[in-house]
Amino acid sequence: MHLGCDVTAVSSSEECLRVVSLEHKVVFMDVCTGLDGYELAVRIQEKFTKRQDRPLIVALTGNTNKLTKENCLRAGVNGLVLKPVSVEKMKGVLTELLDRRFVFETI
Repeated sequence: MHLGCDVTAVSSSEECLRVVSLEHKVVFMDVCTGLDGYELAVRIQEKFTKRQDRPLIVALTGNTNKLTKENCLRAGVNGLVLKPVSVEKMKGVLTELLDRRFVFETI
C-alpha cells in the first residue's frame, strides 16, 4: 500500500534535528529513543521561528498511561499513536492529522 508520502528515515533524535526542514510536514517520533522524546518535540518547534513552518509532530508509544499524553501535550506534540502501528493505522492518522492538525488515540 502506498500512502502518497515521501519519507525521510532517521536513526536517532539527534539526526532528526539535523535533517528536519521546511520540506517535512509531519514528524513521527518514538518517545523513548536518544534525546528525550518530549525534548525533541520542543527542539523541533524551536528550530522553526514561524509556527506555520513547523512540522506536525506525532509521538509513537506503547505506553498507555495518562502521564504520557499529558507530557506530549505539554511538549506541543500534535498527535499520539499507540503501538503497534500498521499501514492502515498510519493512513488514518495522517488523514485525520492533516485535516484537523491534531490527533490523540484514546488512552
